[in-house]
Amino acid sequence: MLQIALNRFIQRVGLWWLLQVILGMGIVTTVTVSILHIALPVHVHGEPAAVTADEDLVSGNELLERLQSPETTGDRLSRVMRPGLFKSATPLRDRPMADKTIERIRSLLKLQCIVEIRGEPVAYVNVQNSGLKKCRVGDSVEDLFTVLGIHEKSVDITIIDHRMTLSL
Repeated sequence: MLQIALNRFIQRVGLWWLLQVILGMGIVTTVTVSILHIALPVHVHGEPAAVTADEDLVSGNELLERLQSPETTGDRLSRVMRPGLFKSATPLRDRPMADKTIERIRSLLKLQCIVEIRGEPVAYVNVQNSGLKKCRVGDSVEDLFTVLGIHEKSVDITIIDHRMTLSL
């Protein structure tokens, strides 16, 4: 009987119109369910309607105290930071590798003599594996050292920004 009624309806209005009506009803149903789903809260039986976070809530006075405390961000970080997480900068200040390099360069140098040429003092420094070098005040010798001053029996030099004296 339902099939006969459906066949008569299709013959009267057409199959295309029937598909449009079914599709329209599906869209209206989907929109209605979506609106109800958004509007009505979901509540699972056995759970409280609202979840509270007592530990995260702070009273107004406590919040004011926290904001006005002299504790800095660094103090708060130091409490939660693991020890040994960051290395200290002291090895950079001491520069043990630089000290070794300076001593190695110093061991390569030997002051041979100091003479006066045209009224200007000139020092001759023997650089191991490189030979005798003629040095005046302000000269930089092979990027190893710079001459700061020439005295009667000594020469002041800098090796990697460290002041040293070569003596006869």
